[in-house]
Amino acid sequence: MANILIVHAHPEPQSFSTSLARTAAATLATAGHQVVFSDLYAQRFDPVSDRRNFTTTADPAYLKQQVEEAHATEHAGFVPELDAEMRKVEACDLLIFSFPLWWYGMPAILKGWVDRVLAYGRMYGEGRWFETGFARDKRAMVLMTTGGGAAGYGGHGFNPSLEAILTPIHHGIFWFNGMSPLPPFVAWSAAHGTDSDRHAVLAQWQTRLAGIFAEPPYQLPPTTDFDPETALDTVPRFMVTLTRTRPVDAPYHSLIPAQIAALEALRRDGLLLSAHTAPWDAADWHGFLLFRAPTAAAVTALCQTLPLHNDLTVQIIPL
Repeated sequence: MANILIVHAHPEPQSFSTSLARTAAATLATAGHQVVFSDLYAQRFDPVSDRRNFTTTADPAYLKQQVEEAHATEHAGFVPELDAEMRKVEACDLLIFSFPLWWYGMPAILKGWVDRVLAYGRMYGEGRWFETGFARDKRAMVLMTTGGGAAGYGGHGFNPSLEAILTPIHHGIFWFNGMSPLPPFVAWSAAHGTDSDRHAVLAQWQTRLAGIFAEPPYQLPPTTDFDPETALDTVPRFMVTLTRTRPVDAPYHSLIPAQIAALEALRRDGLLLSAHTAPWDAADWHGFLLFRAPTAAAVTALCQTLPLHNDLTVQIIPL
């Protein structure tokens, strides 16, 4: 059985966001896991990061946060409320961030939790980050509600794509500290649906939780793949342009879900960095895929695994 930490950031206990978080806690506990729940608003967690983080002082004349964090790590100098949250992170096998999407990001209280709890020396630093991070054996994921629907975050809408919005969390918080990110669970347009819609989402979430530890996480590139002087990737990148060779018919249409799933699997494996396509059944269809692979031949082989490969013209361009 595993240890799970849910860090929840919603001010309303009756919100659907809170229902999702509480459902996760109950479902995972019923399955035999140990669940710890940090309800930041209920705890009145202070998001402001400064000298209030510490009971020790390295330099009273000038506050440099990382210096004070390293000093506090050495001298047990974090205030009790922070030390308690740090211990929760250190003990967990799975970390879940639960929040509503506000201004294309986390609520300030959760960002403040990250700023204060994931401290230099205690949680990262001295060469321990990404694949060598303190949390390298842990998994992490986002549980999120939105005001808008899924279509608006799919790359063709008014909003940035979901992938772009979550990159600072997946890459900059989870992976930076060594945690392997799982795909998010998003309750789209939660406040605008019916009770029946929300019950269906809760059921989907419970089904997802039943297999959460069997899911493959996103594979993000290790630091060893990057030049230490320039920070540039040593693994080549290739832009693949796709053009459909024939009109949409029933067999083509039936393969679209499998095509989308195959692209998502390549993204989880760290081979596909991004995908930009017209709607799959558009009359004049084109797609652009950015791959990270050792050779053009390897990219060709990956493209040949796509369910719609026989219906597409593929051009591979080294970048």
